[in-house]
Amino acid sequence: MTVRTTTPDLSSSNPDWWRQAVIYQVYPRSFADGDGDGLGDLKGVAQRLTHLAALGVDALWLSPFYPSELADGGYDVADYRDVDPRLGTLDDFDAMVTEAHRLGLKVIVDLVPNHTSHQHVWFQEALRAGPGSAARERYVFRDGRGPHGELPPSDWQSVFGGSAWRRVPDGQWYLHLFTPQQPDLNWAHEEVRADFRTTLRFWSDRGVDGFRVDVAHALAKDLSEPLRDLGTPELSREDALPDRSLI
Repeated sequence: MTVRTTTPDLSSSNPDWWRQAVIYQVYPRSFADGDGDGLGDLKGVAQRLTHLAALGVDALWLSPFYPSELADGGYDVADYRDVDPRLGTLDDFDAMVTEAHRLGLKVIVDLVPNHTSHQHVWFQEALRAGPGSAARERYVFRDGRGPHGELPPSDWQSVFGGSAWRRVPDGQWYLHLFTPQQPDLNWAHEEVRADFRTTLRFWSDRGVDGFRVDVAHALAKDLSEPLRDLGTPELSREDALPDRSLI
């Protein structure tokens, strides 16, 4: 057992407060049900904050609570500046932050900038707009290889297995390093960067103390043409872990 013998400086004037803090991650959908519908929510989180404070927790790290179809546990975000209605409202979020701060707890939220949900308004616009459109520039769309573009633009693999490219009805392909429901954003595009600055300000203005950036390492991609094959053959889960049972 490790006992903390010094009091951390968690003041807002200390930009490194998080390095010393005890941070407790909460997945809202399974943490606590505040309205009795069988699903965890923001009201439930707020009601249990006294327990976290009593444990000596300094900060709450809130996993994604945004509108999502849950293709990847909420990391497929359809709207970065709202709350999934199954989990509550923006007013519920504000009340939770107020209660956390009353108890001396800081609030960190998950930011998911590498990809959106395929239900995001930008991606739906990109599908309607077609090849060569400005809307598609926010994502990573490419023509396929082969005589009729029937092959993926590169051999890149999804984290979840299989090709990291998905073909759309007009023949182009889009990049998804995770599920096909999570199209990758193009971080070389100024509009993408500007929109996330707006998102950071939106939640900061609501009292959020910090952000945990999901898949930060994947934001910088070499998308120069021609795309470079990685030469990595696809492995099945059984090939990757031959002596393990996979459930």
